[in-house]
Amino acid sequence: MKRLQLVFTALMGATMALSAESIITAQDSDRPNIVLIMAEDIGNDLACYGTKGVKTPILDKLADSGIRYTRFYTNSPICSPSRTALMLGMYQTSSNGHNHRSKVEGATGLHYLTHYLRQAGYVNRLGSKVIKRKSGKTDINVQLKERMFDKAKPKPGQPFFQQIQLQVTHRQANDSRWQDLRASKENPVKTAEIEIPPYLPDTPEVRLDWATYLDQIEQADLETGQILTDLKKKAELENSIIIWIGDNGRCQIRGKGYLYEDGIRCPLIIFGKGIAQGKVVSDLVSGIDLTATILALAGIDLPPQMQGQAFLSNPDYQTKDYVFCARDRWDEIVDCSRVIVGKRYKYIHNFMPEVPFDAGQKYLDADNVRPLLPLLRKMHKQGNLTPVQAYFFRPSKEIEQFYDLDADPWELDNLAASSTHQEKKAELREKLFQWIGSANDQGLEKATTGSWKPKLEENPARSR
Repeated sequence: MKRLQLVFTALMGATMALSAESIITAQDSDRPNIVLIMAEDIGNDLACYGTKGVKTPILDKLADSGIRYTRFYTNSPICSPSRTALMLGMYQTSSNGHNHRSKVEGATGLHYLTHYLRQAGYVNRLGSKVIKRKSGKTDINVQLKERMFDKAKPKPGQPFFQQIQLQVTHRQANDSRWQDLRASKENPVKTAEIEIPPYLPDTPEVRLDWATYLDQIEQADLETGQILTDLKKKAELENSIIIWIGDNGRCQIRGKGYLYEDGIRCPLIIFGKGIAQGKVVSDLVSGIDLTATILALAGIDLPPQMQGQAFLSNPDYQTKDYVFCARDRWDEIVDCSRVIVGKRYKYIHNFMPEVPFDAGQKYLDADNVRPLLPLLRKMHKQGNLTPVQAYFFRPSKEIEQFYDLDADPWELDNLAASSTHQEKKAELREKLFQWIGSANDQGLEKATTGSWKPKLEENPARSR
């Protein structure tokens, strides 16, 4: 606890003198350092988001001393398309970066986020030496003829952008590190204190697996404290803005890889120089909006290629009515789904309904990646799952999924066929198809009356 108090004494000392409402502008000569910490494969599973059983004191303090966003959506539920959208500031479907680890050649005129920061005098750093596991990741699907990050160190007074990846929350094939961490913890997450989503059976195996995931969340919290301490030691924290996000949803069925809330809704906390303190914001924001915001905080005008809207340091900011996300090929599984999320309602269109949710993907069947899958498949075969729990194991998807997120936050009741919801469903469907056309969706080859045909690609890359 003493160490935790020291970390936040330093943090608060660095920000108390700043106006809670002041925001960095393009006219400021002393531009802030911007540190983007990306935790892999997590949902809103921090204590400050109301998750039971987990302890995240560092991140809770960051949220209390900054801004916590409750409706931040990544543009893809899969890691490399999500990071592609973030690094280009445009939908991965618009840049042809929608397929996982496809590594396509980028169009002329496209630039990474770091290009614009470099032009403005920033040095772009990757990773952190205080994190034991590799903390730099550049798996972007669109390849450009420019460097993404810099090897040079910033000169005295020169601002920097730093991207740090927390991989502790990522499940790796044939890797026992999750179990090893739990075994080593003096106080692991208690299985009796956690809440299991209703789409999973409440069994001892499920509780243990979920608690083991939350152990990793606690480790990510600890590593965040190490990063902040290191920045303070280097006298870099005082002039920094810390942005803490998840890159896509949690490592669980209906999470990573799927367009349910558990796959695309992630934590976003912003803290530091010029950032308001103690705010909770429920505006709809997405990954490409975060890209625009990073540039705005650095005092850089939004480039024409970018499709997002800065939600800080933007006098013209307007709350969004909708955000859009896409699911495409994930390893050898070719799929195509699009989603529009509104303030209350959500509509998913599955263009390849013949591809089931549980498609037998090799990566997900590897040891320790989805260890509950064999149990759940067995329970389904034996008829021991409720209809809600068995939905994931249907032989095909429904073409349309429509949810009332206020009444049904776990997305258990598909209202696509509900007579009382047809008007609202049609409204969202129309807006989704308008977005598909206006955003030049590269994952859909052509439109016909009421249907779209997805592109199929050969030789897909394997997940790592």
